[in-house]
Amino acid sequence: MMAWVRNSTSRRIGISAFALCSLAIAAAAAFVHVNGSSCPLDAIALEPGSSIQSTVDLSGEGAVFCLKKGVHRAQAIRPRAGQIFFGESGTVLNGSRLLDGFTRQKSYWVVTSPLQHLPRHGECLPRAPACDQPQAVFIDDKPLTKVLSKDALASNEVYIDYAAGQIYLADDPTNRKVEVTIAAFAFESNAPDVVISNLTVEKYGNQSQKGAIHAGKGARWTIENCVVRLNSGAGIGVGTGSRVHDCDIHDNGQIGINGSGNNILIENNHIWSNNIYGFDPEWEAGGAKIAKSNGVTFRRNHVHDNNGVGLWCDIECRNVIYEDNLAENNQYNGIFHEISFNAVIRRNVARHNGRGRHWFWHADISIAASQDVEVTGNIVTVEPGGCGITLIDQGRRSDKGAIYKTRNNTVHDNEMTFEGAPCAGAVSDNKPGDENFAIITNGNNRFDANTYRVRGTSGPARFVWDQDVTDWDGFRRKGQEQSGRLVISDK
Repeated sequence: MMAWVRNSTSRRIGISAFALCSLAIAAAAAFVHVNGSSCPLDAIALEPGSSIQSTVDLSGEGAVFCLKKGVHRAQAIRPRAGQIFFGESGTVLNGSRLLDGFTRQKSYWVVTSPLQHLPRHGECLPRAPACDQPQAVFIDDKPLTKVLSKDALASNEVYIDYAAGQIYLADDPTNRKVEVTIAAFAFESNAPDVVISNLTVEKYGNQSQKGAIHAGKGARWTIENCVVRLNSGAGIGVGTGSRVHDCDIHDNGQIGINGSGNNILIENNHIWSNNIYGFDPEWEAGGAKIAKSNGVTFRRNHVHDNNGVGLWCDIECRNVIYEDNLAENNQYNGIFHEISFNAVIRRNVARHNGRGRHWFWHADISIAASQDVEVTGNIVTVEPGGCGITLIDQGRRSDKGAIYKTRNNTVHDNEMTFEGAPCAGAVSDNKPGDENFAIITNGNNRFDANTYRVRGTSGPARFVWDQDVTDWDGFRRKGQEQSGRLVISDK
């Protein structure tokens, strides 16, 4: 196959194919809505204002509940084994209480209130030093930015004085709905086989790395057709056997979905605009992150506009499938497989990710310090200054001291369109003499049969292999892309 093609017609054909594939994936995954199905006839009805936990305890294992339409405030539920929780259309579990009785003190509005006393946890970006404070305040459903000093308080911000039990606002709360989180979770227990369906779960003051729906301690939970939003930490925390499907997960404080365990399925979800409180994405924040897992599938999710990575498996992940997802406009990588093992990344559309980019990090699709990964059949659109698909090795060590190896990875039959200069390949960030210094070349890694579409005026290419940044011809001289194509257009 010819390696070099200069043909604007072929570029238009490629773009059309790209558009058709994008539309197909977007139609399958672009938006998830909660269904309006009614509760089972034999379900135990729970009206707003009733104690859900009391009924859960009295009903025992395997009971089926119908949460009636309306707002159920500050409910913290520990399910029993096999219990099922349905919500009528319009049912909301809200982890906050309403605030009133504000008084004016100089330039502030102040109210005394019972406060949550959960430890702070997590790493914040410098611009958001109070991100890890679990308690949150909302005015007319808008989350306020938390600050650490009353003197720093400005419009759309809140300062919480825990010692005095007081909340300070800069904005006048008169005739407005003001809420403060008071419950740390909506659902959490060690019980297996729990089902949560057709509920909106919002405004819980959960710590980072814990979900408002937290299935991490119980096996085989199913969370389906739910809206999960505006919670302080993770929207949903998963564990072994978790199934999360057809949910709308957005505007959570740290991340949409996180957790660990085996045989996890995350499918047909809309995961967007998470990490609203400014956690450091290099620590953990963004769309969805699973760690220390065997058997994870991310399938047909639309993951976009998250302040962090879109889809991420990190630390000893094995047997992972990322397929048919649409990952776009995430600040960091669209899809990221890190210090892990065998995975398949196939038939995804990844576009305009990696806006927090530097060096070869934060590509649309990236594999770091991982082995036995196949990347195939993906359609990637790369912003100017970004990278399409990259492999990166840093000589990283596991907790037991073993060195992770970037080896036996194949990147083939993908299509990458660059809006700026092309950037792709595999790079070692190790010093001479390091065990992994030449791991890219010696580790049986391969790029082949990929198509790179680029404008002729885009600037110098950055094809990287091992320690060398080169152009297309240099990349091929290193043995890569022997069946690949660089398609240059005149426009």
